[in-house]
Amino acid sequence: MAAPGWLTRSQADVPDGDEWLGAAERAVALTLRGKRLQDWRLGRWTAKAAVAAWLGVPASRVEILAAADGAPEAWLDGARAPLSVSLSHRAGRALAAVAPAPATVGCDLELVEPRSDAFIREWLSPGELAGRSRDVAANLIWTAKEAASKVRREGLRLDLRRAVVELGDDGTSWRPLLVAWPEGGRTSGWWLEGDGWVMTIAGSPAPGVPRRLEVR
Repeated sequence: MAAPGWLTRSQADVPDGDEWLGAAERAVALTLRGKRLQDWRLGRWTAKAAVAAWLGVPASRVEILAAADGAPEAWLDGARAPLSVSLSHRAGRALAAVAPAPATVGCDLELVEPRSDAFIREWLSPGELAGRSRDVAANLIWTAKEAASKVRREGLRLDLRRAVVELGDDGTSWRPLLVAWPEGGRTSGWWLEGDGWVMTIAGSPAPGVPRRLEVR
């Protein structure tokens, strides 16, 4: 796969009002309330901005709509765009990743925060934390499993507890990762840590090093 593009945005970046939403997006927004609506708006704005930057078009021409399986899909002027798009949001920040179809991309981000012993036992495989800071590694490994599951468009329907993450340390920015699935097969991707956050981007076929999108 060619290098996927990525973009992050915060809650403060989301425009006021609903003028930036398409008709179908507004219909979805009307069904949401409170924090759920706030998070949805942040995710949609970030994904729209990423797709618009990738295609070189205004964000007003882009809609991000959920497919039947819940995965986000990009639409341009009312027609499906030949792209794979993934988004994630956490604690007032969102990440979106974009790649050209027929490749598939998945992304995830997490705030580096303590994870309980119960979470470690439930979701991580023995040895995955070895040699790394517990808080960073626990959140990083979780994001890697989430991003890889989005590539397969199955999310938490997969048994992430038995997936095993291998984290590479090559490079000073994005670094490689590999998720091995219990039934066989692997998903490749990249990880990045900084400013108290961890981010992962995975893809099929194996993606090139992610590149930050330039918003005009």
